[in-house]
Amino acid sequence: MSGLVAASFCGFTASACLLQIHVACPSDTTASGIEVCVAGVGCALTDDLGIASITVPSFDTYTVCVTDSTLPVGATLSPHCQKVKVVDLAPPVVEFVLGGDFCSTTPPPGPCWLTGGGQIGKTKGAGNYSFGGVVYPGCSPNAADGGNWNVIDHSTGLHFQGQHIVVDSCSGVSTRSPRVNVNIIDFHGDGILNGIAGNPDATIPVTFVGRAVDNKESGSGSDMLCLSVSDGSSTVMQVGNSTADPAVISTGNLQIHTTGCNK
Repeated sequence: MSGLVAASFCGFTASACLLQIHVACPSDTTASGIEVCVAGVGCALTDDLGIASITVPSFDTYTVCVTDSTLPVGATLSPHCQKVKVVDLAPPVVEFVLGGDFCSTTPPPGPCWLTGGGQIGKTKGAGNYSFGGVVYPGCSPNAADGGNWNVIDHSTGLHFQGQHIVVDSCSGVSTRSPRVNVNIIDFHGDGILNGIAGNPDATIPVTFVGRAVDNKESGSGSDMLCLSVSDGSSTVMQVGNSTADPAVISTGNLQIHTTGCNK
């Protein structure tokens, strides 16, 4: 499934989170000017990549809806609304799919970017890691400074926030949803690491290397993620053993896109 992807990027406090919303066809075709609303919070319009952002005030369950009258000519959508649970700093992906004649055009192959959210591992019914965010939206280093990528290690109470991201390569095999010619994205950058949920660790600058593998839809039990975070002298967070041996996600999804990359 491709479509409306909601991944939340939260600041240092739990009082406000930026909900990022992506509206697109199964082919990843999209349009600007589509109105998306969060009930009781507000509305925003999608940009050329089909991404809209709305700040929500707290961790809670929100109803996100797409306004039918603003859909592109020939596009359809069902369902029109879904519930989005924002329960930590890296909530899971929520997807809606556009349909109709508008979706008949397949974007050309090219470099890639990533959306995703979910959890890895499980201890006593809870995920060991939560992850979510956007990497290199539209293949542009200028869009949100290369995106944002959040990972929470629930066992240590550490929150990683990738703030400046560069894509190193797009490789692998073709996938059908969205229809792209690669399924592996390698990226690196810098950001911050800080303690949450009772962990008093101060915020420190870090660098990181990551890989995401989009194997199928939906991604649970199939898609894979690796992330290695360093403070310059040691590894302070490690998800997966290595880029050659990434961790399989337990819930959620990882999606690689090529829309906008040849502009």
